[in-house]
Amino acid sequence: MTAAPPHNKPPTMNKLPPLTALRAFEATARLLSFTAAAEELHVTQSAVSRQVRALEAHLQHALFVRLTRRIELTPQGQSYYQDVRQAFDQICEAGNRLNRRRTRASLSLAVLPGVAALWLMPRLETFWRDNKHIDVRIVVATDAADFRPGQIDMAIQVGVLPGTRSKGLPLGRRMAVDWHGLRADPLFPDALVALCHDRLWRRHPVRSIDDLSRHALIHTAIRPQAWHDWLSEHGARLASNQARIECSQYAMALQAAMNGEGIALAPSVLADSFDPERRLRRLFDGPTPSAGQYYLLTPADRYDAAPVRRFREWLLGQAQASSA
Repeated sequence: MTAAPPHNKPPTMNKLPPLTALRAFEATARLLSFTAAAEELHVTQSAVSRQVRALEAHLQHALFVRLTRRIELTPQGQSYYQDVRQAFDQICEAGNRLNRRRTRASLSLAVLPGVAALWLMPRLETFWRDNKHIDVRIVVATDAADFRPGQIDMAIQVGVLPGTRSKGLPLGRRMAVDWHGLRADPLFPDALVALCHDRLWRRHPVRSIDDLSRHALIHTAIRPQAWHDWLSEHGARLASNQARIECSQYAMALQAAMNGEGIALAPSVLADSFDPERRLRRLFDGPTPSAGQYYLLTPADRYDAAPVRRFREWLLGQAQASSA
């Protein structure tokens, strides 16, 4: 059963004037000439004059003053012309909007909060500059990607591909709800780096793992075991009385480190995006690789859709430049 349009009643006015009469009036009023209006509409002058008289009879108002060699709009005609012209403009714009919707493409992308805020959003302007016809809907999500119909088209996730084994810091998270029919394009490696501001380091230098006990460690909710796993990788343990700062996202954790509040542990790709001028000091021997990496996940049945393909090509190029 088809739903009725929202406005299914006839206009409250007794009868709408014929469109041909309105077109004849609009052209005549704009050009102030029956002859010029007839030429524009590809009809005879008498046909235009007849249509205008029929409209005047319908409205019960004179719209023109017919002088010997010219015509003028009456005050009522001038007012009516402005309303008709506005209505015609609105009709044209409605058609333009329909055409714009028909020619625009769209895609939805699920992204981890830190990647969205620190890595993706600063770069998106370059995609939109060259792809103005593609709308990109960004969905910030920390859960495993859900590609059921009507959910998302693509996702940026970090983790380990099913059936693979690799050394490094454990991640302990799922990238996708269901891997059936998914394709994964690698973006960049996942490695954690410890960072602090120079003024904090100058007060209490951090030259060894033991020196960490003199500082607050900044933890991030998306990877709550990161400090525990990182210390284990370096043969140390998280002390029970260790001062700590809790942040919900990497952007907050890195800002806390920038403020000199403690030492943050963050993916190197996000740290580089947040701090391209290297105002934060990278501690120890640099990044410690995890067991996974960042991937762009796409269902196979959407992989070659034009907007998805265009965005993937752009994203892989950005990732390659970022890694370099």
